[in-house]
Amino acid sequence: MLRQDSVEELCAAVEALRVHQATGLPARHQPITLLWGLGRAATGQPRLVPWTVARTELRRLLSKYGRPGSDPAPEYPFVALSRSGLWELDGVNGEVPQARGSRLRPWLTANNPRGGLSEEVYTFVATNPAARQQVVDTLLHRFFDGGDPSELLQDCQLVDPVFEGFGVVPGIDTGEPFPDRRALAAARVHRPLQAGICGTAEQGAESIVVSGGYEDDEDYGDVIVYTGQGGRDPDTGKQVRDQELTRGNAALVTSLTTGAMVRVVRGSGGEPQYSPETGLRYDGLFRVEDYWSERGRSGYLVWRYRLTQLLQTTATPKLAVPAPRQPAGKQFPGHAQVTTQRIVRSTAVADFVKRTHDFTCQACEIRLETPTGAYAEAAHIKPLGRPHTGPDITANVLCLCPNHHVLFDLGMLTIADDLTIIRGGSNPHRERLREVAAHQIGREYLAYHRTHHAQLPAAEK
Repeated sequence: MLRQDSVEELCAAVEALRVHQATGLPARHQPITLLWGLGRAATGQPRLVPWTVARTELRRLLSKYGRPGSDPAPEYPFVALSRSGLWELDGVNGEVPQARGSRLRPWLTANNPRGGLSEEVYTFVATNPAARQQVVDTLLHRFFDGGDPSELLQDCQLVDPVFEGFGVVPGIDTGEPFPDRRALAAARVHRPLQAGICGTAEQGAESIVVSGGYEDDEDYGDVIVYTGQGGRDPDTGKQVRDQELTRGNAALVTSLTTGAMVRVVRGSGGEPQYSPETGLRYDGLFRVEDYWSERGRSGYLVWRYRLTQLLQTTATPKLAVPAPRQPAGKQFPGHAQVTTQRIVRSTAVADFVKRTHDFTCQACEIRLETPTGAYAEAAHIKPLGRPHTGPDITANVLCLCPNHHVLFDLGMLTIADDLTIIRGGSNPHRERLREVAAHQIGREYLAYHRTHHAQLPAAEK
């Protein structure tokens, strides 16, 4: 497995790329695709891109910078790179066709998988500009024959970047201290002089400050349960009214749905174990993984967000395919410890639930067929991570299609104890969740999910 702490290993993986050499020179399809992925990491864009979107962008780059006379088809590198250790295909169930096989194009059209740098590589190069440059240099040296790469790098957003507010700030390292908010704003790490969230509902959140200003904040180091903005008395700092899902609060929800990274700054007033003694400190990139509303310590409605730090992780251990009996699961899922923690989910539990329902969505009864078999997703009802600490057991898992999985996670779909589905949005209606004898759903977890999203306004649900 590729180790994230080794720039040399990354560069060796680039050197080991197997590319077509029909003309005697190595083809550029995979290198250009990698440069495109590196540029997304450098500018804080979502890691994985649907094939239908990536196809257009990559075809333009391959047509412009590929070797003369080469076919600018992006199908081959988009799939072939997944065997390099540098790239990932998501949303794939079963075997991927050979990159140059005749089945590849219709398979991509039918499945529309998402592709991009692997999570480890993306996180490493997004937060380590020096390492990213070494990987870029290795690609240029091997595949681009000493020509002028400036236009290609500019097209891939890897040279002279125009900083637009998101992701890593050029020239700023994780752990860099700042004496006050003015210095922080001048460095473009967090632009507002007072607000704790920088961003808009349309584009998402650029950055947040965690400084102990809100009594409901929880800081666990690699995980932050962050309280939204608004509703405080300007003189006492106490919560005196409900928060609204507008401005910065809405921006953090947008960041959740787009997967964009958020810069986190800690101030000296925060959790002592993780905060600077004085001033402020830039603590790197985090990703918004969940949001909900609840009554805070003062009794008023607050919006809360779970953010996790982008750090080194290990692969989740794969468990054997279970026998056709219900697996025990984990009442208290463990963690794999490296430099941060990651929930170890039971593959057996998810596989059992999906197979029990024959990969058919419990909400809409749709069974998605792909060339390599049926596809469904396992959705935890009570989330596993802090602060929820839900169990990884079958009673806490639903079998859903991708659309209903997203709606469920965002609170746009809740389920009553009698399994009535309550859908929100512009066209609310009620249905009934399908349950089978072999897979009984824990009503306590449904109740938790309803409470978790109970304060979401009808117009937002």
